[in-house]
Amino acid sequence: MRNLLLFSVILFLFISCIQQDDEDIVAQVNNEKLTSEKLKSNFSKEEWKDMSNEEKREFVQDWIQLTLLAQEADRQNISNIPEIESKIETAGKTIKSNALIAQKLSDIEISEDELFNYYKIHKSRFQTSSTEYKVQRIFTTDESKLEEIRQEIQKTSFTETAKKYSEEKAGKNGGYIGFLSEDNADKAIWDALKSLKKYRFKTVKKDRGYYILRYYDTRKVYKDRIFLEVIDEIREVVLKSRKEEIFDNLIKELKKKSEISISI
Repeated sequence: MRNLLLFSVILFLFISCIQQDDEDIVAQVNNEKLTSEKLKSNFSKEEWKDMSNEEKREFVQDWIQLTLLAQEADRQNISNIPEIESKIETAGKTIKSNALIAQKLSDIEISEDELFNYYKIHKSRFQTSSTEYKVQRIFTTDESKLEEIRQEIQKTSFTETAKKYSEEKAGKNGGYIGFLSEDNADKAIWDALKSLKKYRFKTVKKDRGYYILRYYDTRKVYKDRIFLEVIDEIREVVLKSRKEEIFDNLIKELKKKSEISISI
């Protein structure tokens, strides 16, 4: 009776283990099984956490199709063709190499101090540039005079016309108002300047009246961006440099302790 009871317990445990194994199998194609552990291994923890059940089922269907095709290739001995064998071998080496490199790079840590030091040394790389226009303009509140002013510009010069017609102080000096930037110019005037060719003029209507303006010179202005604006860009640059350094050192180390011969 005791032996029968012991046998029943062992049988129950054995069946439970089989059931657990079966429950762990997500899909099976002939003799190949896709377990939940293998399924998860295809994704990072974050990717797996964010995946919906529909996305998981889609991956399983892709695995089934891939497995069916691979099994058929084996049945037709396609895998034994030298060219295919070589590609399979190369693919295996690539996967192993990428896994090794990923492992080496996973421990990289870059402090904010390191990023800031890089910023101080290479600050000129993180500048913004903008164009400024050196402007002359004529201002009038009298719309009826616009055509007359335009004709006068054609007959004499913009400078002399500004002295004669402009109703603002700058007119006495030929309408020269210096450089305008996007930051200090009215939007309508700025848009007009950007659309103009050098020395050509254009009329812009404003609440106060009318501006006939042109630009006769430009300059590039460079401005430093603050550290917090570019910290993500710097992190990418420093991280890339660190990865390249680690990779180069790894290759040098492996070459040093390996026997390598080349006959081509």
